[in-house]
Amino acid sequence: MSAQVITEAETALGHLERLTDALRSDGWTVEVAAPADRRPSALVADPLMRALSENVIAVRERSGDDWAYFYGWGERIAPCTDPSGAASALGRVLAARRDN
Repeated sequence: MSAQVITEAETALGHLERLTDALRSDGWTVEVAAPADRRPSALVADPLMRALSENVIAVRERSGDDWAYFYGWGERIAPCTDPSGAASALGRVLAARRDN
């Protein structure tokens, strides 16, 4: 009998794909990368000003089996159970930078 093992990287990638769907439906440009030697990440950019971007990762929280989205520098955005909330938060950050 064979058993399929889902790695943390695959779980993280699944969470990022759900976030990507929410972001793209809001009009943001998203590129997902899943290199073998690093955590999967999503680069979220303003389609009108691609220099305005944020790197996002999905990480298992320290307390249990819950996952959350984090900015590349480590600040928590939202739980992975709420990809639309995370997309809204990212959108507010990127829009605020564009409007400055």
